[in-house]
Amino acid sequence: MERIAALFGTGCYVAASLLAVVALFGARPRGERSALALVAVGGLALAGVLVFRGIQAAAIPALNRFEALTCYALALSAAYLLLMIARPTRGIAGLLIPYVSVVIACGLPGLYVAAGPAPLAARNPWLALHVILSFAAYALLSLAGVLAAVYLVQDRNLKHKRFGLVGERLPALETLDHLMGRQLAFGFLLLTGSMLLGITMVWQNGGGEEWLTDPKIGATVLTWILFAILVHMRSGAGRHGRNLAVVTIAGLLCLLFAFVGVHLVTDSVHGFAGILPGN
Repeated sequence: MERIAALFGTGCYVAASLLAVVALFGARPRGERSALALVAVGGLALAGVLVFRGIQAAAIPALNRFEALTCYALALSAAYLLLMIARPTRGIAGLLIPYVSVVIACGLPGLYVAAGPAPLAARNPWLALHVILSFAAYALLSLAGVLAAVYLVQDRNLKHKRFGLVGERLPALETLDHLMGRQLAFGFLLLTGSMLLGITMVWQNGGGEEWLTDPKIGATVLTWILFAILVHMRSGAGRHGRNLAVVTIAGLLCLLFAFVGVHLVTDSVHGFAGILPGN
């Protein structure tokens, strides 16, 4: 049943991706609401799988490839759905839902790997809070990156005076810039809180040099610095526009490297989310 639910949820996301792309690029702008409904249904199915695995392990379900990437995908989906409820904005789904679908598909092979017993450290409620804050931050900062990509597409359309169907269906640059700034601000605060909580846990547990020199932590710190500069540039210096959108996308790439890429190129004592194949 677990695998059936996971495959059903993935199928809903794939179908939603097709509807969202057609709604953005097709002759008639239909299907975006149906795509959002499918994302909600698929998200509930995948969330049910994670809850079941969490109950079985008596720990937060974010310990292997499937769980980590699914948590990230669901957090990003929730952030997007909340944004649509607060401020309905057309066109974003055509880029965001396919991105989320690819993330889910990348984690799906981990579903077929038998999960071992969760370590005692994974049952720490403070670790659960640290993980929740991390995924919430990843979601908001990733949403800002997707909005930045849409901004660049719309900016290019206006620059070259391409007022076609896609340009009409995407939000205005001012709207995209405003939404991007909000996601960055809240995401940066959550990322800061997550890092402070993680540092506190390492200090209380007597973490040594292996944590200070861990490549994942180093990549996360560099990502935090980049977003700190970006938030300062937007708020303190009051800068906006295309260059800030480019830096936001660069921040998203750094975030993905800290989350996934580090595990692909080196070893890490940071046991959160074993991303390597077979984990």
